[in-house]
Amino acid sequence: MIIDALATAATNPLYPAAIRQMLATIIEHRPAELPAGHYQVQGKQMFFNVVEGETKPLESQKPEFHRQYLDIHIVLEGNEVIGAGVLGLPLTLSEPFNDAHDLGFCPAIPGETLIHLQPGELAVIFPGELHRPMATCQTPAALRKIVAKIDCALLS
Repeated sequence: MIIDALATAATNPLYPAAIRQMLATIIEHRPAELPAGHYQVQGKQMFFNVVEGETKPLESQKPEFHRQYLDIHIVLEGNEVIGAGVLGLPLTLSEPFNDAHDLGFCPAIPGETLIHLQPGELAVIFPGELHRPMATCQTPAALRKIVAKIDCALLS
């Protein structure tokens, strides 16, 4: 898991090229001006969604993980808390894994850490890392964000 700012992450030479490419593409699209929707970057291997919604109490969000895609959560407006766990935690499914959406849910995140994101900040979440996005520890509020997806095959 990586926490960074969009403005600097796109040019960080330590990040894999696919991550830098995705972030540079998002910046080129002027994310603050993009309407909610789905945006293709490189077919099904790289794409992003502009999401508008409302945060929910952290305890009501199910811990989730992905097998194929890396997530990049970028806050555009509002504040988001993401509950997170380190790579290697047991991925005990609470319901069958949804291969079509590359999405599995677990009952809990042992040793959960909270990531607090403000506008312009991002979290990179790798396949197999448990997380609970779209959350708050306060009163639910409007959130506008980008969720970018990169097929992990592009990282090697």
